[in-house]
Amino acid sequence: MKRILFSILLFVATFANALNIGDATPTFEIKDQFDKKHVIASDTKTILVAADKDTSTILKEYFLAKDANFLTTNKAYYVADISGMPSLIAKFFALPKMKDYPFSVLLVDEEQTKAFTKKEDNITVYTVTNGKISDIKYVKDAAGLDSVFK
Repeated sequence: MKRILFSILLFVATFANALNIGDATPTFEIKDQFDKKHVIASDTKTILVAADKDTSTILKEYFLAKDANFLTTNKAYYVADISGMPSLIAKFFALPKMKDYPFSVLLVDEEQTKAFTKKEDNITVYTVTNGKISDIKYVKDAAGLDSVFK
């Protein structure tokens, strides 16, 4: 019984606070638009988080203008928080559109979204070094994304 309680507490603690500098990258599974499970790799360099439609559009357009393997080549992940979107809208409109993208979009659920810092009208950029968050910044546009991928 104690083992089960400890496991539950550890699971809850994993999602209790947003990632901060010095924290290890998340180890939980995140599904993409194709329902494929991903775990953020230990050699990741960048995690980009879009928390609303406008920032998702900026990321989508940015990555569509790049090579299809841009995220993989740059060891980066695109995470979209669609947890606030009504499920019918997500299922019948948003996800079908995302399936046309040549790159993966990791879609966080209501619990997983708590692990990521968000700032209104900004894309959260986590820089990862040796499996730990080394910097957190916010960008608003493609020029800001260009500076991330210099």
